[in-house]
Amino acid sequence: MISYFSRFPFVRILLGWMIGILLSGGFYWPLFALPCLFSPSRLLRSIGISALLIVFAMAWTSYLKPVIRPLPTDGFVFRVEGAVESKPKTWSVLARCLGTRSGGSWVVQPALFRLYLSKQLGRPQEGNHYVVKQSIKPFVAPLFPFEKDWRDYYAAKGIGGTAYISADRIRLVEKGEESIPFFDTARAFFVKILERVFEPGRDRDVAEAMLLGVKTKIDFETLSTYSALGAIHILSVSGLHVGLLYLGLSLVFGFLLKLRPAGPWAFFGLMLALLWCYAGISGFSLPVLRSAWMFSVILFAKTFLRRQESLNTLAFSAFVLLFIHPASLFDPGFQLSYLAVWGLIAFQQRWVKLICFRGWMRWPLTKIWELTCVALAAQVFTWPLIVYYFHQLPHPLSFLLLNPFLILFSSIALFLGFLTLSVGAFLPEWAFLPLAFLLSGSFQVLHGIMFAWVERVTSVIPFLHLARLELILYFASIAIVVWAPRQWKGLAFLWVILVLVPTDPVRPSAFLSQYKGEAIWIKTRGSSSIASLPVSLEPAWIQSHLSPLWANTGVKDTLIRRWPSSRNVQWRHQGMKFAYVREPTEARGQEHLILGKEIKYRDSDWLESWSGATWYFLKKPSPYWMGVLKPYLPEKYYFLEERPALRL
Repeated sequence: MISYFSRFPFVRILLGWMIGILLSGGFYWPLFALPCLFSPSRLLRSIGISALLIVFAMAWTSYLKPVIRPLPTDGFVFRVEGAVESKPKTWSVLARCLGTRSGGSWVVQPALFRLYLSKQLGRPQEGNHYVVKQSIKPFVAPLFPFEKDWRDYYAAKGIGGTAYISADRIRLVEKGEESIPFFDTARAFFVKILERVFEPGRDRDVAEAMLLGVKTKIDFETLSTYSALGAIHILSVSGLHVGLLYLGLSLVFGFLLKLRPAGPWAFFGLMLALLWCYAGISGFSLPVLRSAWMFSVILFAKTFLRRQESLNTLAFSAFVLLFIHPASLFDPGFQLSYLAVWGLIAFQQRWVKLICFRGWMRWPLTKIWELTCVALAAQVFTWPLIVYYFHQLPHPLSFLLLNPFLILFSSIALFLGFLTLSVGAFLPEWAFLPLAFLLSGSFQVLHGIMFAWVERVTSVIPFLHLARLELILYFASIAIVVWAPRQWKGLAFLWVILVLVPTDPVRPSAFLSQYKGEAIWIKTRGSSSIASLPVSLEPAWIQSHLSPLWANTGVKDTLIRRWPSSRNVQWRHQGMKFAYVREPTEARGQEHLILGKEIKYRDSDWLESWSGATWYFLKKPSPYWMGVLKPYLPEKYYFLEERPALRL
C-alpha cells in the first residue's frame, strides 16, 4: 500500500514531484483527486497528498520555466556571469544581457546567451560589463535525424542564443571586481603541485581533469578510450571523486564524533566546509554540485540521526535539487548520477553476499568480487540510459573483466592524488619525491592497462538503440523483480524479453549536408552505411552527429570514404545522377548539382547547361553573386549551410 506515513516518505514525495514536472504545461487533472485529502482512509489520504504534490509541482515548474525572448539583431550590453571557461581559441562565458539596441535606441531586455569571446581580449572577469555591436544567432538545429537538439537543451536553461565575438566587435565599459576569486587561486596552486609530479602529456592532463576538473587539455583519443571502456565518469569530477574524498575525510576526522557534545558539530562543520571547498576548486560543475549536495545530506544523516535509510536520504537530496531547478530531471547527468547510486544501494550488498570465498586467496578474491558488484550494481539502472543517449555500451568482456581493475586503480590514483594535493606543498623535496613517484606510477599503470586492452580487444558495441517505450518496460520489469509480490515476477521477465526484441530499422535512405563548405553524403541500406566525408572532418563530429543516425536506423557496419581534395566526383543514387563540382564543367545528364566552395562565379556561362538540375550550395554566395547567378538558377536550389540535412 502506498502511504506517506511509513518508511521512505521522500521516495514517494520525489515520485510525485517528478510526475508533476513531467505533466507541467498540461491540464491540471490531478485536482480531481484532492477531495481524498479529507477521507478517513490512509490510502485515500495518501492519494490526495500525491495529487496535491503533483499539482504544486506542475504549477511551480511552469512558473520557473524560462522565457526565451527575441534575439538582438544590432547590438547589446551584457554582464559576465559565473566562471569563465578557457577554450583553445576563445573564452566561453555565460552572458546576462542587460539591454539591446533596436531602431537606434536601447531597450531593457533581460536574457541569457552563451558567448565565445576572442582570446585577443584577455581573460574576462566575472562582473565585467561589455557592449557588443553584433547579432545573436539561435543555436543550430540538428543536422541529422535523431541528433541531440541543443536548442531545447539550452532553452531549458534559459539560454536563448550564441555567438562568436571578435575583438573589433566588443568594448569593455565597466570592470568587475579586481580581486582574484579564492577558488581560482586555489586551483592554480594545486595545478602547480601536479606540474611538479608529472611531465607534460596525457597523465598530467588526466590528473588535472580527475582531481581538479580541468578538462580542456584532454585529447580526443584519450576521451574515446575512457568512453569505450565505460569509464568516462572517472575523468569528470563527480560522485566517485566526491565520495572517495568523503570517505577519506571521514577516516581522518572520524574521531571527532566520539568527542561529545561539541565533537559531532565540529565534524559536520569541518567536513561540510572541505566538501564544498573542493566543489568550488573543481569549478562548481553540475555533477560535482549534485554530488556535494548528496554527500552533505548523507553527512548530516550520519552525524545527527540515529537511524537513517540510504534510499530516503538519496531521494531527499534529489527532491531539493528538482525543487530548485525542475529542468534537471531531463539532464542525462542528473539521471545517471542518481540512478547509479540507487543501483548501488539496492543491489551491491545483496550481490556481495551471494558468493563467499574461502582459503588463502579469500581476501583478494573477495575484494575483486566486491568491486565487480559495484560496477554491475551501478549499471543496472544506467545502461539503458547510456544506450538511449549515447547509442553504445562497453563490450561485456571489457566490462566484466576490466572494470573492477579500472575502479581499483582509478581509486588508488585518486587517493594518492588527494593525498599529494593535501600535503605536497608542506613536504620537503626528499619526502615529496616518493609520493610523486607513486602518484605518477598509478596513472601509468591505469593508462597502460586501458590502452593495451583497447588495442587488443573490441572494447565497445556501437550503434545501439532503445526506444522510450523500451526504457519504460525495462524499469517497470526491474521494479517488479525487486519489489512486487512473487506471482508478478514472471511478468517482469516477459517484459525484459519484449525489451530485447529488435525493432524494425528505418527504410533505406540517403542524406546530403555540409561541414565548413565541404559536402557530406550518407547512404544507408539495411545494416550497412557508406559515408563520404571531408578530409578535415574530426572523429568527435562523426560521433556527435552521425552515430545517433546509424544507431536508430539499424546500421551495424560503416565505411567512411574521404572526398578527393580537388577533382569533381559523380555517383548514382536510386537511378539519379549526382555531381559534386569543384571545377567548372558542362552537365552530362546529371539531375543534382552540388556546388563546392571553391567554385568562382566570374565566368558563369557553364552553369547554363545545369538549368534542368537541382542545385545545392555548400556555401551561400553573397547577394552580389546571387544577382549574377539569377539568370541561371533552376527552379529548385538549396543553401545547405542554412538547413538540416536533406533526405534524398
